[in-house]
Amino acid sequence: IRTAHPSGCYIARLSLTLIHDGTNRTTIMCVLFLFLATAVAAFNLPSYPQQQHHELPRAAFISTSISSVGAIVNQPAFALENANSRPAAKVAASSSSVSGIDINNGSTQSIKTIIYNNLSVNVDGVQVPVASWRPSIDNNENIQINNNLYYQHRISVSKIGKALAGWKLPSFVDRNFSLRPSSFDDSNNNVQISSSSHQQLPQSAPVVLLAHGYLGSRFDLSHLGEALAAQGFLVLAPEYPESLAASYDATESTSGVPIDRTMITNKLLEMLTKEWNVQPTAYGIVGHSLGCGTVDRTGDGSWTRVCLAGGYPSLKGSNSLFIGSVNDGAVSVSRAVDALRENNFASLNEETIRSQSWDKLPSRASLIFNNPSNAPNHISFLAEGTNDAMVKFLSPLLPLSRWLGIPVLDFDKYQISRDSKATGEVVIPLVVDYLKEMMRVS
Repeated sequence: IRTAHPSGCYIARLSLTLIHDGTNRTTIMCVLFLFLATAVAAFNLPSYPQQQHHELPRAAFISTSISSVGAIVNQPAFALENANSRPAAKVAASSSSVSGIDINNGSTQSIKTIIYNNLSVNVDGVQVPVASWRPSIDNNENIQINNNLYYQHRISVSKIGKALAGWKLPSFVDRNFSLRPSSFDDSNNNVQISSSSHQQLPQSAPVVLLAHGYLGSRFDLSHLGEALAAQGFLVLAPEYPESLAASYDATESTSGVPIDRTMITNKLLEMLTKEWNVQPTAYGIVGHSLGCGTVDRTGDGSWTRVCLAGGYPSLKGSNSLFIGSVNDGAVSVSRAVDALRENNFASLNEETIRSQSWDKLPSRASLIFNNPSNAPNHISFLAEGTNDAMVKFLSPLLPLSRWLGIPVLDFDKYQISRDSKATGEVVIPLVVDYLKEMMRVS
């Protein structure tokens, strides 16, 4: 079925699900219209080119799409996608009585184990998940390395449909993914990652927040979180209301006022010092896309800020790094060029950064990938696992979106480029070194 025309079959499945769940007639008609439009498009094309460079006649698409209907009705209501077919480890959850350990007496160069914890904060009665990465010192904690650790990631179609079109879609089409940490697949970094049953956070550490973009997730920058934790940082990545995971309903607050990014960030910072008893030595924040707005609104002038694939650089404070690309199809980097020039951002040489041969980084700096042949797209800056999960999930619709010219935050481009790892090999060392230098982390 997918070989014939995955877009048509996906829409057919969704249409039948809506009918079965009693969805209103308007929504059903909209989805059926898309299905019929796909069929009409097929009649107007002699054949449909596939990723594997073979062609399928339009008649095969029509016949297989229709013949699949009977089988679709009996499909199971949910699925767990696990790239490696291995069980996910149970991850330690946070509590209000998190105790502390002191990492300041140890050298960050000797840290080989990083700890992941799935924390949460209560924001006006709403429990908001927070991914956390931190360093560990063997003689302070009894750590059991678990190579079966996975990040539990969710993609909610019902959330996407509601956010983009106001549709009420069934939750059965949502999917769960178990994402393998990036550190497991990097044989050169000598870093091991695990979860801890002690639920401890450092008494004192440099703190970096990660702010995902629109329809992103708290695991979007997990590869950066792991790299920073290996260098002695405490990293916190909250799930904001626009997340595609839909772990909570932002409108179900105690006060009746929907919680937003600012409320979540402020509560997290309050919990960090007052409940979890962490004394930050310095603050930094990294945002992607819409998260760059969070970067600009958070903290005071002492914070160090990094913006990835955003519309404009942050001008708040003296320490600001902007990274963009000419291949970004979602947010044009040209929007930031004037602001970078007018505010004296030093332009970093791409070849110098790719060769990791820089010495001292300027406090206000920018890196623009200018070569269209290898420049990243909008989501290339995200972790490979989250991107691959989304592409796998959206793959039935990506060919149709390309044909119709519909932008999908560059997931269609990423399906071809698959360059998260290559982009990370350039960007992550730069961001880590920049944060270390500006936040004075040895």
